[in-house]
Amino acid sequence: MNLNKLYRVTLRGMTYNSTGVAYGVSYVVAQDSESAYKKVKEFLDKENIGFTKERELDKVELIAEDYMYTNTGCILYL
Repeated sequence: MNLNKLYRVTLRGMTYNSTGVAYGVSYVVAQDSESAYKKVKEFLDKENIGFTKERELDKVELIAEDYMYTNTGCILYL
């Protein structure tokens, strides 16, 4: 069963920005944690945002799932 899930993806850098956009912390809807990070990294690579070392993964956290009986305690409504 492929369910959509909401992840918070945190990178090693870019977690604070004086312009108000912290590219290093993103919320992503994806089916798995690897896909969530891949979406963020592909966007940053394409737009050439930050240095390569800042785009490295720090952690991926599962926030909610599009599933009624989720273990996260939060349901993702799409």
